[in-house]
Amino acid sequence: MLTNSGPTQPITSKGKFLSRAGQKFFFKAMRLTDVSGSLDFGQKLKLRKRLDELKASHTTGLVLTEAQSQPCLDIAAQSGLVAMVELRIAADELTSRRGFKSVVSRIAHTANIFSRHPALAGYILDCEISQDALRAGGLEDARGRVRSVVKTIKGRAPEAMVGIKLRPETRALSILEEDFLYAEIPALAPLEIRDFVVALHNVAEARPVMIEFRDASPGQDEAVAMAFGTGAAGVVAPPVPAPVSNDWLGVRMMRASDVMPFVTLNGTCPPRPATMPMVSVVICAYNAERTMRPCLESLRRLDYPNFEVVIVDDGSRDKTADISMDFPEFRLIRQPNKGLSMARNVGMHAARGEFIAYTDSDCVVDPHWLTLMMRSIVENNFDGCGGPNYAPHEDGWIEASCAASPGAPCHVLVAEDRAEHLAGCNMVFSKAALASIGGFDSQFTAAGDDVDICWRTIDAGFRLGFSPAAFVWHFRRNTVQAYYGQQRGYGRAEAMLYPKYPGRFNIMGQIAWRGTIPGLARTIPGGNRKRVLWNATARAQSLFDPGLTLLKVLPQTLEWTVLSAIAMVASMVLGVSIIPAAAMLALGPIWALYYAFHAPLEKSHESFTARLLIAYLAYTGPMVRTMMRYKTRAKALTGLGSADGVRQRATINWLRRTIRLDYWNNESISRDRLMDKMLKLFARSGHGAVVDAGWNDYDLEVRPNPWTRIELKTADEEHEAGKVTNHVLARIKFTQISTMALAAGAAIATVAAMAGPPEIALSLAALTIAGGVCIAVKMVEAGRIAHRATEECATELNLAPLGVLIHQPATAQVTAATSEPARVRVTSQERAAE
Repeated sequence: MLTNSGPTQPITSKGKFLSRAGQKFFFKAMRLTDVSGSLDFGQKLKLRKRLDELKASHTTGLVLTEAQSQPCLDIAAQSGLVAMVELRIAADELTSRRGFKSVVSRIAHTANIFSRHPALAGYILDCEISQDALRAGGLEDARGRVRSVVKTIKGRAPEAMVGIKLRPETRALSILEEDFLYAEIPALAPLEIRDFVVALHNVAEARPVMIEFRDASPGQDEAVAMAFGTGAAGVVAPPVPAPVSNDWLGVRMMRASDVMPFVTLNGTCPPRPATMPMVSVVICAYNAERTMRPCLESLRRLDYPNFEVVIVDDGSRDKTADISMDFPEFRLIRQPNKGLSMARNVGMHAARGEFIAYTDSDCVVDPHWLTLMMRSIVENNFDGCGGPNYAPHEDGWIEASCAASPGAPCHVLVAEDRAEHLAGCNMVFSKAALASIGGFDSQFTAAGDDVDICWRTIDAGFRLGFSPAAFVWHFRRNTVQAYYGQQRGYGRAEAMLYPKYPGRFNIMGQIAWRGTIPGLARTIPGGNRKRVLWNATARAQSLFDPGLTLLKVLPQTLEWTVLSAIAMVASMVLGVSIIPAAAMLALGPIWALYYAFHAPLEKSHESFTARLLIAYLAYTGPMVRTMMRYKTRAKALTGLGSADGVRQRATINWLRRTIRLDYWNNESISRDRLMDKMLKLFARSGHGAVVDAGWNDYDLEVRPNPWTRIELKTADEEHEAGKVTNHVLARIKFTQISTMALAAGAAIATVAAMAGPPEIALSLAALTIAGGVCIAVKMVEAGRIAHRATEECATELNLAPLGVLIHQPATAQVTAATSEPARVRVTSQERAAE
């Protein structure tokens, strides 16, 4: 009689890994290729013994065919193993309506039979269809039918996980309803396996990845270790070929000489990297008593042998420090409140490790967080690396809705394992790299520090990587008020980043990421379908998120809403149809509703009310962020030098919209020093300034407002004895927004004059002229900014003005000017007169 070893706990997906009874579970499985669908009692005894031996060799699961599932699931449960049942769907069953109905009925029957079986971990759908048949029959139709099969299984067996077996030629069949990504992998080199698994992780997002090695190979041990080391939650592998013998029962007998695929791991999953440098984990906390204890408890459970924890309490007024002192093995540093960046720098200087890992006090790290992260750093020689962050379970529907709303910290990828930006709650840098770029910028006291440090790291020539399985759980803002506070902080940070990196922002002042944010495109209308690159030669597909442009998110912006409202008011005043303006205004709520019904929301909180709250936050959140961005920039722009510091009148050419200033010095001060001073001044005052790379007819471009831009050009005249004349020319130009607005206004007014009542045409023309006057006023203001900035920087460098004086220069400047050759003075005075 077969004895039962007890019920097996169900397997669930949790983040990038599997979980059983609250513990991480790695699916190390094999197929029973020589076991039939019907076994007598003796064969069952032999199979039980064989499964016990598999478990002793660190195998934890099986992959069974539909025929094997009936006799083998019970024996697997008795041996303490779990099993995935593979359900095959032929090509004609997937493409024809009659065949599809038959397969749905068969799969529903199977799911009913094994529902709640203790050994059942889930189902694998094996869609046997070629790439050509998939393209001919329609990819979206095939996805829709697979989606209905997945829903059928979940309806009959709600506790079972479901995944689709992806081959290289059917990778495009992946859908969001899968609980895990399961892919068959051909024979590849270890580095190719790493790249393959990383690409699957980016497609899977917050779901586990499992792979199956199709054929056994001599280097299979290394391949299995590479798969688990890259963050795979499960591996299905055949045993390494060895001589076998069959007894009279027809069941293969295991021999000690057989090499099983998971023996070399010796139960260690994932395997540790070859070298394990010391890592200092820095936690910067401010009034974090709500989440501090679970954060520190998770750090206690880290599976990395060489690390320390440094807690920087940045002036908390609650019990943050008291909670931290309950963990005596961690170092606690207390300081007055100085802001996030200063706290990060304090942790950096106190760290003893070669690498510094930053996470937040509202995060819970995965036990293998550092193991996976440091493996990516060591193998790829990264100077910095990060991973994803996911929202944990929330008890209330309001908290869950806030967590699913847009604006959470995220990573930006420029390649599968390369990043442009890493979330501040999950990033690791070498201490040498941080020291070489000067650490964190102290002006970022609450947000924006991670964007700044990543951009400076990249600009300094360091390599910034991404480890998709090294994730942390990040508690989101759990109230609407806190959510709005976070968005205001992000808007303030964007305004502070703009003067330092104007070239990384679009014309509306938003960050123009050069990479992609995985999963974001599907929340935008028209972006829910991944782009598929069909490779006919290799019979494989590559999946990409469609790129996001400003036009795709324009209806969600404050500027679009304001423009639509103005258009509606103008339509009502002019007595024309308000339908076009109302349609423009309605696009914003439509975009928000689309986001709400495509955002990842926990199933336990799924409701129409929760989706409406997400839509409301998706509509108002970006507006709150934009208003704070404009408010912060407006405050910064008032800090530029006043008219009191202007010493000379500029030479103005109104036709060419240029102003010219000339200076003299006896100290060989070149235009490069003047430009450097101006660049720093514009950055401090909140004006974005970009140094030209050499392809344009100017040295520096400044954008003081959305409507105008300043092109600054400099030149030097060298004289004897190190004397230099510095020339500065500022050209005031339209931006693309002002050009498009004036052109659109003129075109609409012309069309109205040709086809509509003259009153409407005159009104539109008047509006366009008024807009042109406003832009002209902004251009005059931009000219004054260029004049004052140039004068302020020239004064700091002790350059003597050569134009018509307004204020008497300093004594040193008078001396420099009197020592200037008469020919230069006369030429400058003549130029000023002109």
